[in-house]
Amino acid sequence: MLEMSRCADFSEIPVIDIGALGSGAAAEATVVAAMRDASVNVGFFYAANHGIAPADIRAIFAAAERFFSIPQDARNKIYLVNSPNYRGYLPIGARGENTERARDLLESFNVGTELGPDDPDVAHGKPLHGTNQWPDSLPGFREEIIRYYGLMDALMRRLLQGFAMAAELPRDGFDHLFRKPLTQMRLLHYPAQDFAQGDLPQGNMIGARAHRDFGFFTILLQDDVGGLEVSSPSGEWVVAPPMENTFVVNVAEMFKLVTNGRFSSALHRVINRYGRERYSVPFFANPSYEAVLAPLPQFVDDTHPAQFGPYPVGEQQLAFYRSLWPSAGKSAA
Repeated sequence: MLEMSRCADFSEIPVIDIGALGSGAAAEATVVAAMRDASVNVGFFYAANHGIAPADIRAIFAAAERFFSIPQDARNKIYLVNSPNYRGYLPIGARGENTERARDLLESFNVGTELGPDDPDVAHGKPLHGTNQWPDSLPGFREEIIRYYGLMDALMRRLLQGFAMAAELPRDGFDHLFRKPLTQMRLLHYPAQDFAQGDLPQGNMIGARAHRDFGFFTILLQDDVGGLEVSSPSGEWVVAPPMENTFVVNVAEMFKLVTNGRFSSALHRVINRYGRERYSVPFFANPSYEAVLAPLPQFVDDTHPAQFGPYPVGEQQLAFYRSLWPSAGKSAA
């Protein structure tokens, strides 16, 4: 049986107008304070007045629908394990080599920063740097994805300023960690679930199992179907309903690390209870390969000793992917 969840009110998952973020105006301090409060107490907030046009939001959802409408064989041709950079398509229930990991009732298309063979890091074979896999039957799809990826990169850097100030740093205090970030974007498709209230279909799979995000923070675009649920500080599951023209932003594990556990990386999941197909587009803000993280000194004292040692981002991210997909890229070599 699947426990019920209640709908969150916006004191639990606040809505923050980030229009003043990056302006240097007096109103920016109010935004930063709200981001700090949400990061400490919830780990999630809705970002409104973010500057991404509604037409761009419609376009990326249309691109996702186009991709997941092509024949299964065409999607399988760009299966993630063909890529040494862990990019490409994953079918429903894919979980890699970790058989302990719960399977998810979703399929995904995964992309990273598109880097050509003339890029110095690609030329020197640095892990996790390179090209994406693209379907050959969708004219304009690659261009649409790369364009939206650029919009998310710009929004990420605005939010990064706010998060830096929320962590008592100058606005550029995290910039050195994101010189060439290992960002990733996923197009996600959750099939409609038709099940009696409380029961789980298809081998006890739900949309996305309960998890915490791996990187620094995540910017999530969700459609109007809903399904995102967040664990409250008391451990109760609350629904984070869709809000038109907003993004859901959540703190992830690496950011929790640098604040020595002060900021919350909340457990969350997706359950598509609503009898309709669901699409979402998360953008994962991960630092550069060379970045090494440790608790910031302002979060460490005698009462709160450092909880973590040095954390090399690239090595940890590569180890995580390799644990799931140890054969990735070998068939293409």
